[in-house]
Amino acid sequence: MGILGGFTGTVGTVIGSGNRKGDDLIRVKSKKPRNSNSEGQVNQRTKFGLVTAFMQAINFILKFSFKVVSGDTMSSYNYACQYALKNAITGEAPDFELDYSAVLISDGDLSLVTGATASLVDNKAMYQWNDNTGNCVGGPTDKVVLLVYNVDKYEVSYSMGEFTRAAKGGSVPLPYHVAGDKLLFYLFLQSATDSTIVSTSVLAGSAIIPE
Repeated sequence: MGILGGFTGTVGTVIGSGNRKGDDLIRVKSKKPRNSNSEGQVNQRTKFGLVTAFMQAINFILKFSFKVVSGDTMSSYNYACQYALKNAITGEAPDFELDYSAVLISDGDLSLVTGATASLVDNKAMYQWNDNTGNCVGGPTDKVVLLVYNVDKYEVSYSMGEFTRAAKGGSVPLPYHVAGDKLLFYLFLQSATDSTIVSTSVLAGSAIIPE
C-alpha cells in the first residue's frame, strides 16, 4: 500500500485501482494527445511547405533584399515567407498552388526599370528593360539583379552587379535543368551605394525547357 493508502478512482493526476490478487495499484493518468491534423492545420502546413520550398533556395538574396522593410522585429526570410503566404497562395484545399507572379524576392522604394521582359535563348535567360533614369527614384548605375529559378529542381542561377539600369539588358546562364523543367525569370534593382536599398521585384518571364 502506498502513501495514499488503498483507493479506487482518480485523485488529481493519479488513478487508483486493484487487481485480481487484491493488490492496490497506482498509475499516473496519461495526457490526451493533441490532434495536430485538423483540416485547418493540414492546410496551413501545405501552404507553408509550398512557400518555404521556394524561399530556401534564394535565402542568400533575401538576407539583403528585404532587410529594410522587415525592420528589426522580423528576419528577412520570415518577412518574405509571410508576404507569400498572405498574397501568393491560390487554389482550394487540398490543391493549393504558389502564384509565382505574386511572389516577391525583394521589396523596397528604389524604382524598378520599366518594360522588363525575359525569355529563353540559346540556353541562357535573356533580359531586356527600359532605362528610366531621370524619371525614377534611382540612377543609371543602379545594379540590376537577375535571378533564374528552376521550379522543379529548386536550383538557381543569378547575376548581381554585372548589369546596370542604363545597360537595358543582360543574360544569365541557366541553373541545372532537364527537359520539361519550368524556369522563372526574376529581376530587381539594387543601389550602387547601399546593397539594402532595393526595388520591388518583378517576374519578367518564364519558360519550359524544351525536349
